[in-house]
Amino acid sequence: MKHSAYVLLALMLTLLPGCASKPAATPDWVAGDSASYNSTQYLIGRGQGANQEEARDRARADLAKIFQVAVIAESEDVQKFKTEAAGPGQYEGQASRSITTRTEQSIRGIQIAETWQDPTTKSYYALAVLPRLQAAANLRQQISQLDGASATQIEQSRKNTDLFLKIAAANSALESQQQRDALQKSLQIVDVTGRGVEAKWNSAKLESDLDELLKRVRISSKVAAGSAPGLEDVVAGALAKAGFMIETGQNPDFELQAKMELADLGMQQGWYWQRGVLEISLTETASGRVRGTKRWNIKSNAQDRESAIKRAMNEADTILKQELRTTIIDMATSH
Repeated sequence: MKHSAYVLLALMLTLLPGCASKPAATPDWVAGDSASYNSTQYLIGRGQGANQEEARDRARADLAKIFQVAVIAESEDVQKFKTEAAGPGQYEGQASRSITTRTEQSIRGIQIAETWQDPTTKSYYALAVLPRLQAAANLRQQISQLDGASATQIEQSRKNTDLFLKIAAANSALESQQQRDALQKSLQIVDVTGRGVEAKWNSAKLESDLDELLKRVRISSKVAAGSAPGLEDVVAGALAKAGFMIETGQNPDFELQAKMELADLGMQQGWYWQRGVLEISLTETASGRVRGTKRWNIKSNAQDRESAIKRAMNEADTILKQELRTTIIDMATSH
């Protein structure tokens, strides 16, 4: 019996090294679908890196790309509207940021389900998962909130007798629906049926309604003496781009006053510099009341003085075309 026991122990010791050196099986999700996290219940992302944290980050990013496609698509739609329409598109920057923020909220539930290290290459792999039901519920809740906000804003726009309050409410409704459109695209990705939640309002129609309201506001422009040459054309172009009716007669609702004096800083480190302040103010013509003033710092450089001035004017043009409509509405509705 003792001899048999020794033989059995020797055999076990002989087999143990072989068992220890056998490489671990590669998880199915490294190169394909996961049996544990099937595609009908989960969205998945994979990541590979030199360490666990890098692999985890790449897995999260890989899953997030699914939603980024929807964000980019909706942001491009907003930008396309800006270039095609003469009015409400000036909110594309703010709308795009809101779209991105809300989409990021919807993917906060991403979890790292598994990690694995390749015993041969020593590379790390990670599997990120997002339960479809959880993500869909989050998206539906946000869509419901935006639909509620849109309903309130549309009603406010219809009931208000003050034109600028109507415009402000209509613009808020448009922004809410632009954000909703992006979330709907994300929900269609998450929802296995691909349907999402049908929209009650059409963003294109809201854009058109807002454009018509903007055209009812008559604004004249005036540039202060001593301002940089070309500012008058910049202001007129920005007003037209914002969608307001430019009044050249005697009865404007508002007068937009602008000024920008540039200071020549000379040559510094091989570049000619210009610096100044772009300022606009909105005055109610009937009462003479100033509704608001806003300033932007302007700074530019170039290898010659003329080009530096031109770049400063281009910067002013860009700022006004991006922000003038928002600024005027804020000024008109803050009093």
